[in-house]
Amino acid sequence: MKDVLIKARTLSTGKIVYEYRFEIASVDGKRKWKSKSGFKTKTEAREAGKLAQQAYEHVGQPIEPSNMSYADFLDQWLEMDCKLNCKASTLQGYEKKIRLYIKPALGEYRLKAITKNNLQDFITKMYNDGFSRNTISSVKGLLTKSFDFALDRHYITMTPATRLTIPTKMQPKNKTRTKKHVYIPQNIMNKIFERFPEGSSAYIPLIIGYHTGLRLGEIYALVWEDIDFKNKTLSVNRQVQWETGEERTKEEKKKANGTSESNGFWYFSAPKYNSYRTIEIDDVLVEALKKEYNKQIKARAYYDEYYNKYYCENNMVFSKTDEVLPVNKISQSISQHIVDFVCRREDGSYISPRTAQHTSYIIHTQLNFQEYDTHSLRHTHGTMLSENGADYVYIQRRLGHKDLKTTMEIYTNHLTDTIKEKGVTTLNSLYM
Repeated sequence: MKDVLIKARTLSTGKIVYEYRFEIASVDGKRKWKSKSGFKTKTEAREAGKLAQQAYEHVGQPIEPSNMSYADFLDQWLEMDCKLNCKASTLQGYEKKIRLYIKPALGEYRLKAITKNNLQDFITKMYNDGFSRNTISSVKGLLTKSFDFALDRHYITMTPATRLTIPTKMQPKNKTRTKKHVYIPQNIMNKIFERFPEGSSAYIPLIIGYHTGLRLGEIYALVWEDIDFKNKTLSVNRQVQWETGEERTKEEKKKANGTSESNGFWYFSAPKYNSYRTIEIDDVLVEALKKEYNKQIKARAYYDEYYNKYYCENNMVFSKTDEVLPVNKISQSISQHIVDFVCRREDGSYISPRTAQHTSYIIHTQLNFQEYDTHSLRHTHGTMLSENGADYVYIQRRLGHKDLKTTMEIYTNHLTDTIKEKGVTTLNSLYM
């Protein structure tokens, strides 16, 4: 197999990109080449070319993996499988864990030489190094999926990633790295709403998070069709996420006067774990949303043609049975699919999840509550439900947890003053 050739090309804009090229079967006695251009670096072009060449040389037959490292195989798996079947955010998570954890530990070994003992030792070492159970479980899933793909493509004759276990009966050598679930006391919540009162851009996202426990992407993906004022319910039908797009060149940045504008965009996708759900909302939140809705109706009339409007490329999803596309791009380019966001400013401009970073910064610096992040609103809501006797099945379904075990692990390990007081009252009543 001949080497992949790399060549620099200069576009009409002056931008330099790289092209890979390799020879393929001749036709009518004439030499033929397969090529692709547009890569930012030589390394990127060479890696893509190697994958393309390998796919060409072995089309329709099993690849002999004797010289393939696990690192190279993982790149191929991401390209040939994950990019076709995963959401952009999921793919980014895969790439990050592979880069940080799997490749440094296992990447240099040949694919076919890795044994179950190698993988189990790796999992156990992560446990002893103090990684959280969620992180280890996620990495374990990547090992299983990647070797299943290798088996399916006949790169290996059997997978070593079977019945791998995360230790439970032994103490890790280093303290487990777990992110603390933060409960926001009532006095702090009062200060937060004093700092971000009705009319501020943070108020509606804050009150929705505090009163429903929705995830960040679910809050900012809400449209008015998701709110049922008559029955006092809110439906979670999607989440909003950011696609970074391609990095701009210096020339492109100059055209925008050096601003930080990017080629990225917001898009709708299915809720995490496909946790479509319709939940009840309390009277306080209903009233706040009604006021916001009426305010937006008046603002739309006042601004008229200057009111900011948003659209998505494909149908909005309002049911788990609707066809869900992994990426439904949102923009201000007119289409038949209107997006009537709940979170928007007076002129109709979208209040995006990025504003939550500013809200957190203000709460950290001005209110001196360093533990706060948007997820703590979700945890506080769940804790308040638990404090007041809500069944764990109800909490699980309301918060959209993947399973009941997750809910139980979080809310049976959190002791607030209210839960403690109720426990003491129950204890005293046992022997009366």
